[in-house]
Amino acid sequence: MAVTLHRAPVAAIDPLTLYRLLWLRVTVFVVEQQAAYPEIDGRDIESGAELMWAVEGDDVLATLRILRETQNLRIGRVATAPDARGRGIAADLMRAAVEVLDAEAPGIPILLDAQAHLAGWYGRFGFVVSGPPFAEDGIPHVPMRRTRLVTQRLVLREWTRDDADRAFLFDMYRRPGVRRYLGDGRVMVEAAEVDSLLDRWAGLADGVLGVRAVATPGGARLGSVLLKRIPWSAGVSDGRPDDIEIGWHFHPDAWGGGHATEAAAAVMELARDHGIRRIVAVTNPANTASGAVAERIGLRPAGETRDYYDTTCALYVWHDVDEVPVERT
Repeated sequence: MAVTLHRAPVAAIDPLTLYRLLWLRVTVFVVEQQAAYPEIDGRDIESGAELMWAVEGDDVLATLRILRETQNLRIGRVATAPDARGRGIAADLMRAAVEVLDAEAPGIPILLDAQAHLAGWYGRFGFVVSGPPFAEDGIPHVPMRRTRLVTQRLVLREWTRDDADRAFLFDMYRRPGVRRYLGDGRVMVEAAEVDSLLDRWAGLADGVLGVRAVATPGGARLGSVLLKRIPWSAGVSDGRPDDIEIGWHFHPDAWGGGHATEAAAAVMELARDHGIRRIVAVTNPANTASGAVAERIGLRPAGETRDYYDTTCALYVWHDVDEVPVERT
């Protein structure tokens, strides 16, 4: 008998199927894992919440839950019946859920809290560990995050800790040409420095903010695009909220092909669509190539400033037409 996948909000699920779904979750999460916690937690009936499940005949073999949060999407309650394990049914369900959410909200992060021993399994679907481990009901967990944004020629995704991603980042940031206008210009000299960099980047992830890998659909890595809070220089903020910075770092092999412009424009559109009303880019005043990218994606030159990073930068600004711009130079 064929296995079929289904998706619906709780109110649209027939009572018998809903009973079987909840029975499966209680069987796995409360009984099998011996965790006495409120499995029926109220979130199944939140606005935008949906359940997905796989059935064979009358039997519910696997299920998961989709939540639509303010700044993120979330997958949880992933459970497979004991006698249905090993058949790839949960993987089919996860792929289907990710496809639905990618199509519905491109570029919006999908979060989940994975039992630690399953982090590698979730990694198969593009999720990466995004924070420190924690215990929930005595079971070790790790937070995980997935983003995917596709342009005409590019795929923007999370950086992972696999060997290929780490090797690319080391190769890019060990090059003086890449580091020339970044910070103090110091190049990477040890591959282990990549792990510290990835740790810092993980801390920047918040809703649509974060650092995304830029690659071709075939998987060739090209560089990074950043959307993050920018640090004020000492004594400058005057209580103002953080500005949001867009930036890009690309491997020399990818220079000159318009990849930075294409990737940054996609992230700009994502930011604007999700309520970010002011975006800045800052460059070394000598970095005219980066300034040209900023202008091509719609930021306008605003002179030089010492408002950020405790140094003099060339400033480029985009702001929503309804916002009164405040410039300091």
